[in-house]
Amino acid sequence: MNPARALLVDDDPTILDVVGTLLSRHGHEVVGTGSGLRGAQFLRSEHFDLAVVDLMLPDLSGLELARQAVGKPDTVVVVLSGSTSVETALQAMKMGIYDYVPKPFRAEELEHTLLRAIEKSRLNQENKRLREQIQGQAPGPQMVGRSAAWQNLQALLRRVAPSPSTVLITGPSGTGKELAAKAIHQWSPRAQGPFVPIHCGAIPETLLEDELFGHVRGAYTDARTDRPGRFQQAEGGTLFLDEIGTMPLSLQVKLLRVIQEREFTPLGSARTVKADFRLVAAANEDLGRLVAQKRFREDLYYRLNVIPIQLHPLKEHPDDIPVLVAHFLRKFARELALPLKQVEPAALQAMETYGWPGNVRELENAVERAMALGSDPERLLLQDLPAPVAGVVPSVAFPSLPQHRDLVRFLTDLERHLILEALQATGWNKSETARRLGLRRTTLLHRLHALAIPLDPLDETGRPHASALLAGETP
Repeated sequence: MNPARALLVDDDPTILDVVGTLLSRHGHEVVGTGSGLRGAQFLRSEHFDLAVVDLMLPDLSGLELARQAVGKPDTVVVVLSGSTSVETALQAMKMGIYDYVPKPFRAEELEHTLLRAIEKSRLNQENKRLREQIQGQAPGPQMVGRSAAWQNLQALLRRVAPSPSTVLITGPSGTGKELAAKAIHQWSPRAQGPFVPIHCGAIPETLLEDELFGHVRGAYTDARTDRPGRFQQAEGGTLFLDEIGTMPLSLQVKLLRVIQEREFTPLGSARTVKADFRLVAAANEDLGRLVAQKRFREDLYYRLNVIPIQLHPLKEHPDDIPVLVAHFLRKFARELALPLKQVEPAALQAMETYGWPGNVRELENAVERAMALGSDPERLLLQDLPAPVAGVVPSVAFPSLPQHRDLVRFLTDLERHLILEALQATGWNKSETARRLGLRRTTLLHRLHALAIPLDPLDETGRPHASALLAGETP
C-alpha cells in the first residue's frame, strides 16, 4: 500500500519529533512545521491524507488551521491540545475533525489514533472512487499503460492535482500533454468547473490577446457585443495553455501580470476582472533554452515552472505499446462500427520495435488506419500498418528507365508516394509530416500543390484520397 502523507503542525519541537517518528516508522511521509501560517501554506499547495494540528500556535489560531484542513478533500484531521476546555473540544469536533487528543498523551494511544485516521482517509478515497465508477463518472480521462514510467506519472498527477499551484508539462509532441492536463483538472477540487484549452501556436498573434482577455462592445470595429476570453471562461476551473513557448513576448508580459495579480482587463474595458482559475501550461520545446535565447521571459518561466512534469517519448516506455494498441483497437471498433480485431503477432512485434517519432499520437493514427483500411475483418495484419512501422521501404513498380525523362517521372512518382505515406502515418497532419520528411511546412504545401495531392484526406464523397492515390489512381 502506498505511504500516506501527513502534515504535523506544533510549535513544540519534541512533539514534532515524537509524532513524526510514530508515523515514519510505518513508512508514511511526514511534513512538519512549528508555524501555523506555514502549515496553512502547505495545505494550499499540497495534498495530505492526514493533518495533525496543535490548537495553541503562536501565529495562527489552531482552530482556524484545523478548519482549513477539514475543508481539504480526503484530508482527515486530528487535533492535539494542552487545553482541557470542554468548549474547545466540542468546537473542534463540530468542525468535523476525526479525533481530539489532549496533552500529555501516551505514544501508543496516539499512534493507534493516527493509524486509524489514515485508514479512514484511504477508505473515504476508495468509496469516492467506487461511487464514481458506479455512476460511470470516474474522474480523469482514460490514461492507459502498465510500465513503471506510466505508474510514476499517474501517481505524480494524482499528487499534484489537489494543489492550486501552476503546473508546467513538457515533452515531445504526441506524448499526451493535454491528456495529463485534463487528468490534473478532473482529479482536482476544480473538477466541477470548466477545462478550457487553448493552443497558443495555432492562433495568430493579432488574435491571441483577444482570445485570452476577451473584449467589450466597441473595443474595435467588429466588436459588436461583449465577448468573454479564455481567462473568464475558465472561472472556477482550469486554463490549459498548450505550446506556451510560441506565445509572443508582448503577451508574455500581460500573462505574467495575470498570474501575479490574479486579475485582468478585457480589451476596451476600464473594469478589472478577478481571475479564479488554475493554470496548467505545456511546451514541447525547452523553455530554459528559449529563455537563454531571449525568446521567452525568464520571470514568466519561473512563474510557470512551479510544479514541473516531464512526459517521455513512447520509445522510452515500450511496455505500454501492447496496452495502448488494445485500447485504440477497442476505441476505433466502437467509433467505426467495426468488429474488434485481434493483432497479428508480427504486427505487434513491429509496433513494439518501431521508434514512434510521433509518439502515442502516431501510434493511435496507425491503429485507426489499420482498422479503417485493413483487409482482414478479424485481424490487424503487418501489411495494414504504415510502411515505416512495418519495416517496408515504400516502392513503386516501374519499367526500365533508359531515358532521362523516365528518371524524372520515376523520381516524381516516388516523391508522391513517400509524401502520401508520411501523410497517412501522421493522420494528415501537415506540420508533423513536414518534420518527418525534413521539410519546412511551406515547402511541403508547395510540393503538395505541385504533385496534385489534396490538402484534405477525404474527397467530397467522403472517400479517402490516400487509398486511391497510393493505389496508383490519378487525383
